[in-house]
Amino acid sequence: MTPNGFPKSRTALVLAVLVPLGVLGDALWIRLAPGGAPWQALDDRWNGLVGGPADGVRWQLAQLLNRLGGEPGLALLAIAVVALLIARRWRSAVFACAAIAATALTVDLIKRVGERPRPLDVMVDTGSWAFPSGHAARMAAFVVIVAAVWIPARHLRAWWPVGVFLTVLMMGARTWQHAHWLTDTIGGAAVGWAVAALVWRACTPLLDRERALREALDAPAIVEPAASEERLS
Repeated sequence: MTPNGFPKSRTALVLAVLVPLGVLGDALWIRLAPGGAPWQALDDRWNGLVGGPADGVRWQLAQLLNRLGGEPGLALLAIAVVALLIARRWRSAVFACAAIAATALTVDLIKRVGERPRPLDVMVDTGSWAFPSGHAARMAAFVVIVAAVWIPARHLRAWWPVGVFLTVLMMGARTWQHAHWLTDTIGGAAVGWAVAALVWRACTPLLDRERALREALDAPAIVEPAASEERLS
Protein backbone atom coordinates (compact mmCIF):
# COMPACT_ATOMS: atom_id res chain seq x y z
CA MET A 1 0.00 0.00 0.00
CA THR A 2 1.39 3.38 -1.03
CA PRO A 3 0.25 6.97 -0.41
CA ASN A 4 -1.74 8.74 -3.10
CA GLY A 5 -0.77 11.97 -4.75
CA PHE A 6 -2.70 15.18 -4.15
CA PRO A 7 -5.43 15.77 -6.78
CA LYS A 8 -4.03 17.50 -9.84
CA SER A 9 -7.08 19.75 -10.16
CA ARG A 10 -6.27 23.38 -9.36
CA THR A 11 -9.82 23.79 -8.13
CA ALA A 12 -9.13 21.45 -5.19
CA LEU A 13 -6.15 23.53 -4.08
CA VAL A 14 -7.96 26.85 -4.52
CA LEU A 15 -10.93 25.61 -2.48
CA ALA A 16 -8.63 24.24 0.22
CA VAL A 17 -7.16 27.74 0.61
CA LEU A 18 -10.39 29.73 0.38
CA VAL A 19 -12.69 27.56 2.52
CA PRO A 20 -10.91 28.15 5.88
CA LEU A 21 -10.76 31.86 5.11
CA GLY A 22 -14.48 31.84 4.38
CA VAL A 23 -15.27 30.06 7.65
CA LEU A 24 -13.04 32.52 9.51
CA GLY A 25 -15.00 35.34 7.89
CA ASP A 26 -18.23 33.71 9.07
CA ALA A 27 -16.82 33.60 12.61
CA LEU A 28 -16.08 37.33 12.45
CA TRP A 29 -19.60 37.93 11.18
CA ILE A 30 -21.03 35.94 14.10
CA ARG A 31 -18.87 37.89 16.56
CA LEU A 32 -19.80 41.31 15.22
CA ALA A 33 -23.43 40.79 14.20
CA PRO A 34 -25.89 42.21 16.75
CA GLY A 35 -28.08 39.48 18.18
CA GLY A 36 -25.83 36.59 17.08
CA ALA A 37 -25.41 34.71 13.83
CA PRO A 38 -27.31 36.17 10.84
CA TRP A 39 -28.52 32.65 9.97
CA GLN A 40 -29.73 31.88 13.50
CA ALA A 41 -33.34 31.44 12.31
CA LEU A 42 -32.27 28.51 10.11
CA ASP A 43 -30.35 26.95 12.99
CA ASP A 44 -33.31 27.38 15.33
CA ARG A 45 -35.63 25.62 12.91
CA TRP A 46 -33.22 22.71 12.47
CA ASN A 47 -32.61 22.47 16.21
CA GLY A 48 -36.36 22.16 16.72
CA LEU A 49 -36.64 19.34 14.19
CA VAL A 50 -33.90 17.05 15.52
CA GLY A 51 -33.17 15.43 18.83
CA GLY A 52 -35.09 13.07 21.01
CA PRO A 53 -35.01 11.11 24.24
CA ALA A 54 -31.61 10.02 25.53
CA ASP A 55 -32.17 6.38 24.64
CA GLY A 56 -32.74 4.16 21.63
CA VAL A 57 -30.57 3.20 18.68
CA ARG A 58 -30.18 6.73 17.31
CA TRP A 59 -29.06 8.06 20.67
CA GLN A 60 -26.53 5.24 21.08
CA LEU A 61 -25.14 5.91 17.61
CA ALA A 62 -24.87 9.62 18.42
CA GLN A 63 -23.09 8.76 21.67
CA LEU A 64 -20.65 6.49 19.82
CA LEU A 65 -19.80 9.28 17.39
CA ASN A 66 -19.57 11.74 20.27
CA ARG A 67 -16.91 9.56 21.90
CA LEU A 68 -15.06 8.91 18.63
CA GLY A 69 -14.74 12.65 18.16
CA GLY A 70 -13.05 12.95 21.55
CA GLU A 71 -10.25 11.14 23.38
CA PRO A 72 -11.18 7.57 22.26
CA GLY A 73 -10.97 8.74 18.66
CA LEU A 74 -7.55 10.27 19.26
CA ALA A 75 -6.43 6.99 20.84
CA LEU A 76 -7.52 5.11 17.69
CA LEU A 77 -5.61 7.63 15.60
CA ALA A 78 -2.52 7.04 17.73
CA ILE A 79 -2.85 3.29 17.11
CA ALA A 80 -3.12 3.93 13.38
CA VAL A 81 0.00 6.11 13.46
CA VAL A 82 1.90 3.38 15.32
CA ALA A 83 0.75 0.90 12.67
CA LEU A 84 2.16 3.17 9.97
CA LEU A 85 5.46 3.39 11.83
CA ILE A 86 5.63 -0.39 12.20
CA ALA A 87 5.03 -0.67 8.46
CA ARG A 88 7.99 1.72 7.97
CA ARG A 89 5.72 4.43 6.61
CA TRP A 90 6.95 7.26 8.83
CA ARG A 91 6.26 9.86 6.15
CA SER A 92 2.58 8.92 6.08
CA ALA A 93 2.57 9.00 9.90
CA VAL A 94 4.01 12.53 9.85
CA PHE A 95 1.31 13.64 7.42
CA ALA A 96 -1.49 12.12 9.51
CA CYS A 97 -0.27 13.77 12.71
CA ALA A 98 0.27 17.10 10.98
CA ALA A 99 -3.22 17.05 9.43
CA ILE A 100 -4.92 16.36 12.76
CA ALA A 101 -2.83 18.94 14.62
CA ALA A 102 -3.40 21.63 11.98
CA THR A 103 -7.14 20.93 11.97
CA ALA A 104 -7.35 21.19 15.76
CA LEU A 105 -5.40 24.45 15.83
CA THR A 106 -7.47 26.02 13.05
CA VAL A 107 -10.76 25.02 14.67
CA ASP A 108 -9.64 26.38 18.03
CA LEU A 109 -8.59 29.69 16.47
CA ILE A 110 -11.90 30.13 14.65
CA LYS A 111 -13.87 29.21 17.78
CA ARG A 112 -12.06 31.95 19.70
CA VAL A 113 -12.82 34.46 16.97
CA GLY A 114 -16.54 33.65 16.75
CA GLU A 115 -17.29 32.86 20.41
CA ARG A 116 -20.68 31.46 19.44
CA PRO A 117 -22.67 29.91 22.31
CA ARG A 118 -23.99 26.38 21.96
CA PRO A 119 -27.72 25.57 21.96
CA LEU A 120 -29.27 26.00 25.39
CA ASP A 121 -30.81 22.52 25.24
CA VAL A 122 -27.50 20.69 24.70
CA MET A 123 -27.84 17.07 25.85
CA VAL A 124 -24.17 16.11 26.41
CA ASP A 125 -21.15 17.57 28.14
CA THR A 126 -19.33 20.01 25.88
CA GLY A 127 -16.54 22.53 26.08
CA SER A 128 -15.42 25.73 24.34
CA TRP A 129 -17.51 27.58 21.79
CA ALA A 130 -19.87 26.21 19.17
CA PHE A 131 -18.63 27.44 15.78
CA PRO A 132 -17.17 25.48 14.06
CA SER A 133 -17.75 21.90 15.21
CA GLY A 134 -14.52 20.17 16.20
CA HIS A 135 -16.12 16.72 15.88
CA ALA A 136 -17.23 17.39 12.30
CA ALA A 137 -13.83 18.85 11.45
CA ARG A 138 -11.95 15.82 12.78
CA MET A 139 -14.19 13.41 10.88
CA ALA A 140 -13.70 15.31 7.62
CA ALA A 141 -9.94 15.43 8.21
CA PHE A 142 -9.96 11.69 8.94
CA VAL A 143 -11.66 11.06 5.59
CA VAL A 144 -8.92 12.99 3.77
CA ILE A 145 -6.13 11.25 5.70
CA VAL A 146 -7.53 7.82 4.89
CA ALA A 147 -7.81 8.78 1.22
CA ALA A 148 -4.20 9.93 1.17
CA VAL A 149 -2.44 7.05 2.93
CA TRP A 150 -4.68 3.97 3.13
CA ILE A 151 -7.00 3.70 0.14
CA PRO A 152 -5.51 2.22 -3.06
CA ALA A 153 -5.67 4.69 -5.94
CA ARG A 154 -8.04 2.47 -7.91
CA HIS A 155 -10.59 2.58 -5.06
CA LEU A 156 -10.50 6.33 -4.33
CA ARG A 157 -13.68 7.07 -6.25
CA ALA A 158 -15.53 4.51 -4.14
CA TRP A 159 -14.07 5.92 -0.90
CA TRP A 160 -15.22 9.54 -1.32
CA PRO A 161 -18.98 8.76 -1.08
CA VAL A 162 -18.24 6.68 2.03
CA GLY A 163 -16.27 9.58 3.48
CA VAL A 164 -19.12 12.02 2.78
CA PHE A 165 -21.56 9.63 4.48
CA LEU A 166 -19.37 9.38 7.59
CA THR A 167 -19.00 13.15 7.78
CA VAL A 168 -22.73 13.77 7.39
CA LEU A 169 -23.38 11.09 10.00
CA MET A 170 -21.14 12.93 12.46
CA MET A 171 -22.84 16.23 11.64
CA GLY A 172 -26.23 14.68 12.25
CA ALA A 173 -25.10 13.18 15.56
CA ARG A 174 -23.87 16.53 16.85
CA THR A 175 -27.11 18.30 16.00
CA TRP A 176 -29.19 15.33 17.23
CA GLN A 177 -27.71 15.80 20.70
CA HIS A 178 -28.06 19.59 20.37
CA ALA A 179 -24.33 19.93 20.94
CA HIS A 180 -24.07 22.17 17.87
CA TRP A 181 -26.13 24.30 15.55
CA LEU A 182 -26.45 22.96 12.01
CA THR A 183 -24.16 25.64 10.57
CA ASP A 184 -21.52 24.79 13.19
CA THR A 185 -21.24 21.30 11.71
CA ILE A 186 -21.16 22.60 8.13
CA GLY A 187 -18.33 24.98 9.01
CA GLY A 188 -16.47 22.27 10.91
CA ALA A 189 -16.68 19.75 8.08
CA ALA A 190 -15.51 22.38 5.59
CA VAL A 191 -12.51 23.36 7.75
CA GLY A 192 -11.54 19.74 8.42
CA TRP A 193 -11.56 18.85 4.75
CA ALA A 194 -9.74 21.99 3.63
CA VAL A 195 -6.99 21.99 6.27
CA ALA A 196 -6.26 18.28 5.82
CA ALA A 197 -6.13 18.82 2.06
CA LEU A 198 -3.66 21.69 2.47
CA VAL A 199 -1.44 19.54 4.68
CA TRP A 200 -1.69 16.75 2.08
CA ARG A 201 -0.49 19.22 -0.55
CA ALA A 202 2.32 20.47 1.70
CA CYS A 203 3.44 16.91 2.43
CA THR A 204 3.40 15.89 -1.24
CA PRO A 205 7.23 15.66 -1.52
CA LEU A 206 7.36 13.36 1.53
CA LEU A 207 4.53 11.15 0.31
CA ASP A 208 5.89 11.03 -3.25
CA ARG A 209 9.23 9.87 -1.85
CA GLU A 210 7.55 7.14 0.19
CA ARG A 211 5.55 5.99 -2.83
CA ALA A 212 8.68 5.84 -5.01
CA LEU A 213 10.59 3.83 -2.39
CA ARG A 214 7.77 1.34 -1.86
CA GLU A 215 7.19 0.89 -5.57
CA ALA A 216 10.91 0.21 -6.01
CA LEU A 217 10.80 -2.44 -3.27
CA ASP A 218 7.75 -4.09 -4.80
CA ALA A 219 9.15 -4.12 -8.33
CA PRO A 220 10.35 -7.54 -9.55
CA ALA A 221 14.11 -8.00 -9.80
CA ILE A 222 15.47 -7.68 -13.35
CA VAL A 223 18.31 -9.98 -14.36
CA GLU A 224 20.78 -8.38 -16.74
CA PRO A 225 21.21 -10.34 -20.03
CA ALA A 226 25.00 -10.44 -19.73
CA ALA A 227 24.81 -12.03 -16.31
CA SER A 228 22.32 -14.68 -17.44
CA GLU A 229 24.41 -15.60 -20.53
CA GLU A 230 27.53 -15.95 -18.36
CA ARG A 231 25.76 -18.44 -16.11
CA LEU A 232 24.65 -20.52 -19.11
CA SER A 233 28.19 -20.73 -20.47
